Amino acid sequence: MSVSPVLAAGDEPATTRPASRVPRHVLAALAAPGIPQSAMSLPLVVYLPQFYSGDLGLGLGLVGSIFMVIRLLDIAFDPFVGTFMDATRTRFGTYRPWLMASVPMVMASIAMLFMAKPGVGPVHLTAWLSLAYAGWSILSLSLVALAANVARDYDERTRAYSWWQAAFMVGMIAAMLLPKGLAALGHASSGDRMQAMAWLVLLLMPLMVLVTMAVVRERSVIKAEVPSTWRDYFGLMRVATVRRVLLTEGLLGLAGGCTSTLTVFFFSWLKAIAPADIGLILVANFVVGLLLTPLWSALATRFSKHRALIVAAVGYAVVQLLFLVVPAGNLGLMVACGAASGAFYGATNMLPRAILADVGDLERLNTGKERSGLLFALLIGIAKVGQALSVGLMFYVLDLVGFNPAPGATNPPLALAVLMGLYGGLAAALSLGAALLIRRHPITAERHADILRQLRERGLT
Repeated sequence: MSVSPVLAAGDEPATTRPASRVPRHVLAALAAPGIPQSAMSLPLVVYLPQFYSGDLGLGLGLVGSIFMVIRLLDIAFDPFVGTFMDATRTRFGTYRPWLMASVPMVMASIAMLFMAKPGVGPVHLTAWLSLAYAGWSILSLSLVALAANVARDYDERTRAYSWWQAAFMVGMIAAMLLPKGLAALGHASSGDRMQAMAWLVLLLMPLMVLVTMAVVRERSVIKAEVPSTWRDYFGLMRVATVRRVLLTEGLLGLAGGCTSTLTVFFFSWLKAIAPADIGLILVANFVVGLLLTPLWSALATRFSKHRALIVAAVGYAVVQLLFLVVPAGNLGLMVACGAASGAFYGATNMLPRAILADVGDLERLNTGKERSGLLFALLIGIAKVGQALSVGLMFYVLDLVGFNPAPGATNPPLALAVLMGLYGGLAAALSLGAALLIRRHPITAERHADILRQLRERGLT
């Protein structure tokens, strides 16, 4: 396997600053698939459950159950892929072949899910949603593992995940602007919105992945004397440093899942915001998040990644509570709150991945094994638990209190009160819990530099 000179490992001194930085064009190419990835993933959580439960008439309870079961079963898929990913050795690299394999899975499933017509049933949703999340898993695992492979320094990893986060937000902004643009052209139906989002993914996914394949080259991966096994996957859960990062991600994922799942319901029924205008609130969130991603990268370098994450998690909790007190119908204040939320959004997504990449180096030092694929499988699996529970439990609770998601329906006061509590109060509490968990994380820039020095001495880099 060929190794790009600019990415090859050298004998740089153990400092907190890299001897040579990964070129920006490589970081941009590495982040490029994040654009269609986010254009796919956000509608899957925000719009698709509402589309199938309301417009296509499958009902809250059934749709919530399908989403929850598939996401929970999908968790078992991640370690399976992670194990094979770490063991893959081809002339194209370890992770790049998996990135290519994800493209047809994503494209086929998105076309069938987002372009569905009235009359489809639960079998259609179950089958294609399963394929969509399998493709999303392979795409995500290969991207985060490839980023950890290319950027080996503590600060360089923050840069790499900052670029990925920026690309991710660009995709989200594009997806959220589509409904407003379609409404201006007289195409305001849910079906029109879903088809437009599908075409965005179908056009961008193969193009962006080809950019990554053309530009990014992997470092040679040292083959461990003893390969990773399924026992290693469960063993990682017993490592305190790993467990702390994963539980933090789980709480943040559940908090974000609560707000994403309930966004359309919250703003439509409680805040009297038109469906096309909801995208403006989300765009404000993502634009500010995109602009402030370099700031979070700098803060993580200056004060350490886990301390920056604490600030972001607390800030996110405060803003979620502010949403509850904004008067109904005031789109300007809603957009302002969305922008404030975006100030913290990027860090809560980017930093756990950068932190776990450093934990992977510590595990390689302790065990002699390359476990990046397994570690990121765990991280993505934990995030899926949060997302699965957010859809399943939120929809179940709303169904229990009599909430009706159909357009134009009238909902009882109890259902609306529960909706408000789930969107604001529960999300804030979960985010604060994440901040408490990560505060004792032990790996600083100095500690990571020492880990890299020991890895070089043992020939494990």
